Amino acid sequence: METMAPAPVARRAGRLRRIAVSATAILVALVLTLYLGISTYAASILTMPQRDATVNTPATFGARFEEVRFPARGGDVDIAAWYLPQPDASRAVILVHGKDSSRSTEFQGRFSEFAARLHERGFVVLMIDLRGHGASGDARFSFGLAERRDILGAVDWLMAQGFRAGSIGVLGVSMGAASAIGAAAEDPAIGALVADCSYAEIAPLMQRHWSTASGLPDIFLPSTLFMGRFVLGMDLTTAQPVTEIDDIAPRPVLIIHGSADAFTPVEHGRALAAAAPDAEYWEVPGAGHARSYETDPQQYVDRVASFFRRHLRGVEN
Repeated sequence: METMAPAPVARRAGRLRRIAVSATAILVALVLTLYLGISTYAASILTMPQRDATVNTPATFGARFEEVRFPARGGDVDIAAWYLPQPDASRAVILVHGKDSSRSTEFQGRFSEFAARLHERGFVVLMIDLRGHGASGDARFSFGLAERRDILGAVDWLMAQGFRAGSIGVLGVSMGAASAIGAAAEDPAIGALVADCSYAEIAPLMQRHWSTASGLPDIFLPSTLFMGRFVLGMDLTTAQPVTEIDDIAPRPVLIIHGSADAFTPVEHGRALAAAAPDAEYWEVPGAGHARSYETDPQQYVDRVASFFRRHLRGVEN
């Protein structure tokens, strides 16, 4: 006959099991809280842009400019800009830098040089600082989802100065290019677009650079993106210029991408070109990320100026 365990022993074993279950539940809750806490902190820190000090202004390269400010479309943040006026000019180009850069520091500090060269070709130029960057109002970045409204605010400001729909072009670099694609897809007043080293979609880049940017293992990426929805109020993975670029047609688009871009691989530029079959595609041999201008400044200015002159509506069009 099987021997029954004494009642006190059985009760003690039951209490130990309950204690073990409770301890396990508490440990799981603590680990989950720590996991989500780290993810929330990462989402908060990693969506805060860096602000660069001014390096060069257009005056450094002989171009007269004015400091202007205007609201992003929707009025949620003020945008700082440099305006390079041009007597009797009827075509304007908005220049848009990338993440953690500015109107001053893009193109390795040569963005103002490029602006001055465009200005010499007869274009009015408006160089903006995206939200949270340079001298613009505080904001987190969203890989183009909100930044497009900064560009649209610049369009509104230029139209208030008398420029008409179709006479305004945009050149964006990196995140600025992704933002410009979204802006042009939303507003037909943008007559032509140049997208330099844009990503086709942000999710693969997040995965590619996550550990380096955050110092955290890949397991924290999904939770950080999830918590980012609460920090920003939007899903960053929906930043997918490749799904928007064809909406710009029939307006002209020039896609520029360096063949040696290690940050946003050239496959992104090719994917954008495939999604917009009517777009011009210029793959710059040997150019790294945002370094196509540096590779051959004269060729870059010639190509961009010719594109905008052909496609923006001037008074003679």
